[in-house]
Amino acid sequence: MTTIVRLILPVLALCGALVLCFYLRDIPVPELDRLREVDPLLDPSSWLNWGLLVLPLVFFVLNLTSRRYGAALTLTASLLAWLLLAGGIFWAVREGFIAGFEQEIAPYALAASFVGAMAVGQLVNILLFDRLRGIPWWKAPFLAAFAGGAAFAIVFNTRPAMVWDEELGGRLAVEAAIHFTWALVQLLPTLMLRRTIRPLPGFGGA
Repeated sequence: MTTIVRLILPVLALCGALVLCFYLRDIPVPELDRLREVDPLLDPSSWLNWGLLVLPLVFFVLNLTSRRYGAALTLTASLLAWLLLAGGIFWAVREGFIAGFEQEIAPYALAASFVGAMAVGQLVNILLFDRLRGIPWWKAPFLAAFAGGAAFAIVFNTRPAMVWDEELGGRLAVEAAIHFTWALVQLLPTLMLRRTIRPLPGFGGA
């Protein structure tokens, strides 16, 4: 029962972060059209959106959960979040709230690629945080968030159905820069929450 109670907030936070990314996926970021000036091959309007920009929020939630509860419970929270989202979508389709998965969510291949890439990124994040936690305090949250985000970007952008064109290198560089910036910026709220979210006995960490 104690474990279930501990899982509630992390699972809801992960679900909230992923749902937010989904709802912002069709909102472009016109301010970043200037990337074409850096690389004429880049066309941000076709792939760069607010959903992608807020996606690293998932790794921030994972870092805080890992700090508090350790790797095992964080992995469990991640799995339960995916199961809860899948169950919610299945229920919505069955009850008619969603006309069809491919019509209102995403094509099956794209959805599977996203879930697979996100699962890899989350696994990298959780395991790296657990390995690096300690002193200095910032090393684990920074490197775990950046490595998890970079792993997601690489796996998702090099999936079998993706066209490996001249724009691929530029996309990976831009997404890596987004995850690096997030990893750096999230150190401030992490620092502010360190006294509130302390590791439970046995989990260690600075």
